[in-house]
Amino acid sequence: MRRVVIVAIIAAGLFGPASRSEAAITVVAGAGDITDTGNQGVATAALVPSNAQVITLGDNQYQDGCLSAFNSSSGYAGSWGAFKSRTRPAIGNHDSHDTSCSADGNGYFDYFNGVGSGTCDYTCPAGRRGEGWYSYTVGDWHFIVLNSECNGTPYDFCDHTAQLSWLTSDLAANTKFCTLAYWHRPIVAPSSTHTDDEGAFATPYLGGDNVWQKLYDNGVDLVLQGHDHVYARYARYNRAGNNTDPNGIRHFIVGTGGIGNYAVSETKPGQEYTASVRGIIKLTLNPTNYSWQFVDTTNTALDSGSDSCRSAARPDSDGDGWPDADEGTIGTNPNVSCGTSAWPADITNDRYADMSDVVQVTGRFGQAATQTNKRFNIAPSPPDANIDITDIVRETNLFATKC
Repeated sequence: MRRVVIVAIIAAGLFGPASRSEAAITVVAGAGDITDTGNQGVATAALVPSNAQVITLGDNQYQDGCLSAFNSSSGYAGSWGAFKSRTRPAIGNHDSHDTSCSADGNGYFDYFNGVGSGTCDYTCPAGRRGEGWYSYTVGDWHFIVLNSECNGTPYDFCDHTAQLSWLTSDLAANTKFCTLAYWHRPIVAPSSTHTDDEGAFATPYLGGDNVWQKLYDNGVDLVLQGHDHVYARYARYNRAGNNTDPNGIRHFIVGTGGIGNYAVSETKPGQEYTASVRGIIKLTLNPTNYSWQFVDTTNTALDSGSDSCRSAARPDSDGDGWPDADEGTIGTNPNVSCGTSAWPADITNDRYADMSDVVQVTGRFGQAATQTNKRFNIAPSPPDANIDITDIVRETNLFATKC
């Protein structure tokens, strides 16, 4: 069995239906607010396996994310910088402070993408300059990295509308069974230092869905955040992002990468375990489930557990990318992957997802999904009550695909 090892560090912010393989992925995710220029990240960096890929949850470099601080031998470069070539970071507020060398995340993008990297593209280690959101796939899991500094925060330098549009498209195109998303500012904060949802990721945006709602509707399984300098594990959360839901998204705060800890002073809904120590979270990601372990700087496991991916409880009998329950709502046969009224993307029953299918969906844009037109309501998962951009995006992303 192939095993891929990944390490994710969460720096004051660390770390859809689909095909399944026999692979397993071990992810060791570090945790938030890593270091200033006082070697604070050295002890947690020592916990990272030598063969691990790394992800971070923001605030990689204190107090301001200047390139000179990132490159300091007593800063990020002198600790977590040892894994730079295999790191997929998230940006935090300290990485984008409004000083001349860190404004708009310039030092952060220079360090991870290369000095003068311009806008770059989504394949660059930190995503496009000025954006900071991107996604990638490892083994059986899809990873989504978001920027929580885009929606009215003090260091807002990016377009949240553009991020939401990108996220909608990325989720619609995702074909992996399990998905992990990570960013900096958490939707709940158990210390008195920060307030809940400072990035407004769980607040309706311009009258529509925001980040958390989109992740929930599209079957995202696991979320990692930082910013609060604690470790906290939460039960699965509801679509509103403010209470528990057995069918929802499990999330963690791992703001324990080295800079220091806050006291846990508040108990939020579904708060299952907390610790105010430095450490990293280790995740083992399997094709349909995952397990976690939080270890402190003595490499002692303080918390551990496991859970299944949300889609695992929603079988897809014909393996066509739509769970049986979704096909029941749409009106296709959940036991047949190709043929008349079989594959949800093949609306015209010609065994292809092509322009004729796109035309059928776009022609009903803005309609409420009813018994007479439910066949065109193919997204998200489970399908909502409207024929809208999510349906069009999912159809177009399958364009020219044959069942």
